[in-house]
Amino acid sequence: MAAVDTILILDGIMHQKETTSDIYTQDHATNSSVYSNQFHIPLVYKAARVIYNGAYDPDGGRVHYRTKLLRTTSITTPTKTANQEDAWLALTPPAVAESSAFDTSASWDSIIAVDVCQSSVTANTTGIEVIVQGRKEDSVDEWVTITKVNVLAYAAVAVKSDFAAQEAAAQTTLSVTDPTTGKLTHLGKFVFLEDTVTINNSEIAFVVECGADA
Repeated sequence: MAAVDTILILDGIMHQKETTSDIYTQDHATNSSVYSNQFHIPLVYKAARVIYNGAYDPDGGRVHYRTKLLRTTSITTPTKTANQEDAWLALTPPAVAESSAFDTSASWDSIIAVDVCQSSVTANTTGIEVIVQGRKEDSVDEWVTITKVNVLAYAAVAVKSDFAAQEAAAQTTLSVTDPTTGKLTHLGKFVFLEDTVTINNSEIAFVVECGADA
């Protein structure tokens, strides 16, 4: 059992966290403040992008989003590229944002990975619309929708907890002020760690233990 005012996560954090950093989860046993998924981009497309439509719920709360491209550029000797990604960015409805236009023209196989995380205690009642698109031509900026999904559509608000101490990278035990009150007792869920100093040091963690409030 985790110590008082701590949580235990898998793998450890990638970046140092200050006391100004925040943890967001859902006040629900199964709902999650984190949406992560991957979408296959058919071989016919030369580029791919993602639109994050905050206007789908114009009164919804702020979210953070990130987009990555995973590619296989050779099948003779499998060559896989996984380092093409956009930084974490924030979106407050009704704003609409788009990812980079990722080049898939030389890829045998392409996967777009999408993360969208609640970073506000305002509910996203009708959610954020995620639209994955592809482009077939080089000289014509015409995009075709491959798929679209509605994510983080909950009537319940997200719950924010505060880091109680500075935590170094690789730590798995994190000091959190009143984690039980912060609903981190719903174990086996992904949570969003917002780094309010350096936005791109934000990350997703998986909670496996939660201590009591002091």
